[in-house]
Amino acid sequence: MNENDALKYFGRENYKKALEIFLDMLEEAESMNDRERISYNANFAGLCLYFLHMPYKSLDYFNIALENTEGEENEKVQKNMDEVNKFIKRIDEDIEKVESWLEKEKEEKNKGILLSNLGILKYLIGKNDESEELFKEAEDIFLKLNDKIALGATYSNFAMLYDDIRKLDYLYKALDIFVKEGHIKGQVDTLHSLALFYLNEDNLKEGYFFIKKELELLDRIDDRELKRREYEFAADIAMEMGKVEEGMKFTEKASAV
Repeated sequence: MNENDALKYFGRENYKKALEIFLDMLEEAESMNDRERISYNANFAGLCLYFLHMPYKSLDYFNIALENTEGEENEKVQKNMDEVNKFIKRIDEDIEKVESWLEKEKEEKNKGILLSNLGILKYLIGKNDESEELFKEAEDIFLKLNDKIALGATYSNFAMLYDDIRKLDYLYKALDIFVKEGHIKGQVDTLHSLALFYLNEDNLKEGYFFIKKELELLDRIDDRELKRREYEFAADIAMEMGKVEEGMKFTEKASAV
């Protein structure tokens, strides 16, 4: 495994696998005192951790990159650090607001929505244990209210917290609800998450199956940017699987959106 393999996983949004490789390459670079490669791998490790919703930890690696680079590259790393710090500050401010609203809210459905939103905010800064408890509270409310769509969204939220069979369990629960309720956007988002799960397991066949299921629904959604992004994503995976003709068709569709 090398930096090119890491970039492949990074492009596929498999940030966990990419991080493992970048950290291995970082250790190797440090043993050789290769400052350029130290900076390169540390910077990408920081980006992976940020996308894995561990912003505080990402700052540690941006600092390593910063210490091993100069000039224009140094400015790029500093920009990454500044963006992460802004993100943390913004999330902390949003958490404070939602907690304040939650204390005053009396209506059960609104309380469930606020609990879900607070759980997502906590997840975005790596506080998964707190997120899990908040999602459980929201789930109890939506079950009591028999609010199917909100319950499906909560199961999707739960799925974000895990990398094991629990993720699949919650995604399939969410998909079942969205299919029964005819919620197209919920189906698209959940199918995409299922595709990513299998791709992250290097199961291209199963991941590609869910990508194609997702694409079948895209025409029913009025979101050009989403369509372009998903067709490009499908094209990349098709090409990687050697399905060149299908990949080219998806690329054409992405350009035509």
